[in-house]
Amino acid sequence: MNRFLVAIDGPAGSGKSSVAREVARRLGIVDINTGAAYRAVALAALRKGVDPDDGAEVAGLAKSVELYGGGVKFEGVPVPDEELRTPEVSDAASKLSANPQLRSVLLPVQRRAAEEARRGGGAVVEGRDIGTVVLPEAELKIYLSASPEERARRRAAQSGREGELERVKRAMSIRDRQDSEREAAPLKPASDAVILDTTSMSFEEVVERILDLARNLRKEA
Repeated sequence: MNRFLVAIDGPAGSGKSSVAREVARRLGIVDINTGAAYRAVALAALRKGVDPDDGAEVAGLAKSVELYGGGVKFEGVPVPDEELRTPEVSDAASKLSANPQLRSVLLPVQRRAAEEARRGGGAVVEGRDIGTVVLPEAELKIYLSASPEERARRRAAQSGREGELERVKRAMSIRDRQDSEREAAPLKPASDAVILDTTSMSFEEVVERILDLARNLRKEA
């Protein structure tokens, strides 16, 4: 699938990251996780003691972020994924993502990474506003969804917090509301996205469904 962009959007716990990585691997193209950029800014803000409500300071940190296939750099240094996935960083990233100043700085960062990947052969780009804002011209747009219960179960299992399922579910409900109600790039499917409800689908079924769609588009090209 040469010079092809696949956009995968969806709420927390819908399986975007794991699905995007596997689809990219099987297509032989790179995976770009745009949420890593917000997490990198959140991590930097926590470490530097920057007030997350200070839009200008937070946006300034974002100028040191660089996305690339498979990861993110801050001030030129790759940031380990495990440092981006702590509960503290997740909470901070959720709050920061509603900041319009931050989003305006990171938008060209995300687009630049995708276009560089396209020139190199293509990419699977995942996030929460890829098909609607970041890459509305993507050849294939996927919106993953699942029931709130299933998404909470997946997230709790992923983080090893199965015993805190109700707390995870409440936290995800808050994140869903923040993502869908924010003024800047609210979470919603693109008008031409293929919507996949993965509640009753296995990981392999989701991956194969997206690969089928991608292969069909390649045949039509």
